[in-house]
Amino acid sequence: MTDFAISIFKLTNLRGYTVPPLNVTYIERDTKNEWRMTCGGSRAYLVRFGNSIEDCMVTQAADSHFMIRRIISSLLIGGAGLFQAEAMGRMLFKGVEGSVTWDSQLDRPDPLCKGQSDEIIDRVYDWYSVICQHDPLRRAVDDAHMALTYPYEALVFVYRGLEWLKMSQKLDWKDLANDIGVPMKHLSEFKKVANYQTGVRHATQKGNKMRATPENYGTWVCALLDAINAARCRSDQNFQRMSPGQVSNAVMRAMPVVAYP
Repeated sequence: MTDFAISIFKLTNLRGYTVPPLNVTYIERDTKNEWRMTCGGSRAYLVRFGNSIEDCMVTQAADSHFMIRRIISSLLIGGAGLFQAEAMGRMLFKGVEGSVTWDSQLDRPDPLCKGQSDEIIDRVYDWYSVICQHDPLRRAVDDAHMALTYPYEALVFVYRGLEWLKMSQKLDWKDLANDIGVPMKHLSEFKKVANYQTGVRHATQKGNKMRATPENYGTWVCALLDAINAARCRSDQNFQRMSPGQVSNAVMRAMPVVAYP
């Protein structure tokens, strides 16, 4: 068995933003293994340790992927921007004895937006804690991230993101319309675009497909984040819902400059 599994990721942002300094601890619910994650600049260092770490690079690669997704999803909904994670290396340590400490060196630890960095970092930590405890919320935020990563398929991910919320909280579409703050007629039009003759969720006979436009996928993701905020309010009455301005700023900071790079 392995004592320590260490993964190193490069975090990139097409707009040139860098990751604010973050230090996160996570305890796995089933195994009680522990993760220590240090992020900042363009790097993330993930250390996993415990009593049942498999001696398998493939397994550790998959597990580290699941964990880094939580980080980049939290960066998105926290307002830090849209980041992609690329594994740069992985090490497995065996036969470790005694007390072990370590430090990670971060490159370019950017203060993010001057005057706003502390607020954004607090939101990232807050959302990270929540999505680690509520799997459907985590899946929905992850789909928001996927929608902005692949804007030409945004409606697929936004639709599924709404379905995570609908199914987990036993809502109907009218409830989601209220959460988003739109008439049910508008949400029905959204569902029609997704399902009928647009090549978005279902193939078309002629191979036609709707193109992505910033006006569409930016609005769709804002709606999904609004619904995620409302879903969190149902389980946490002390949560102060993100304002429309905070949601739109988070999406604007994360939207790709060009939908078809």
